[in-house]
Amino acid sequence: MDLNPYVLELIVQDKLARLRAEAAVHALISRQKVPTLRKSMRVRLGRALIGLGRWLRGPEPGPLDELTRA
Repeated sequence: MDLNPYVLELIVQDKLARLRAEAAVHALISRQKVPTLRKSMRVRLGRALIGLGRWLRGPEPGPLDELTRA
């Protein structure tokens, strides 16, 4: 099968346009993953602060502690 240069150029341009579009979509998807890293950092910090607060508060009183105080 012999293609003339004009048809071959059109095929190549079409292929390049599709590849560029796929690359743009991939770049957008990659950018959207960055905020999730920040979110997980926020979640980790929040959980650490909650754990610190619970540690500072001390152990929770159990049902037997109320009986011994009365």
